[in-house]
Amino acid sequence: MYQPKTYFEQGGDTFVVAAGGTLRIETGGAVQAPSGASLLSYALPFDIADGSADATYYIPVPFAGTLTGIITAIDGAVGTANITVTASIGGVAVTDGLVTIATAGSAAGDFDSASPSANNVVAAGSVVALAVAGGGSGSSPRLHGSLIITR
Repeated sequence: MYQPKTYFEQGGDTFVVAAGGTLRIETGGAVQAPSGASLLSYALPFDIADGSADATYYIPVPFAGTLTGIITAIDGAVGTANITVTASIGGVAVTDGLVTIATAGSAAGDFDSASPSANNVVAAGSVVALAVAGGGSGSSPRLHGSLIITR
């Protein structure tokens, strides 16, 4: 007797993918949590030792998708000038891919973010460049952050 590898349990409230079965999400499809958040997103963490050191950092992307978020937090107050983190892919600036970490009122634990809206598609094996600038001269805080990629 044939036993299907995908089925609804009796009562119809639970969809089962049994051993050997596959759940394939087609283009335009999505899997969402009860909150509405996509379950097809992943975070690529980064850590920058000194936000006052102007430099470009390259974050490798293991899976194709769309850069949908950039989030940062700092370990302490920003020195004398705002810190900016600007994303680009393949040398092209990501639209709305700028995070500004303000000097005024900054403190450990401050959270800032950006929501890229265009020029934000990444290929597997590519990199996202993050140009960090500002912060003043030395002793600006360490930056922690993540790139959010939605597949």
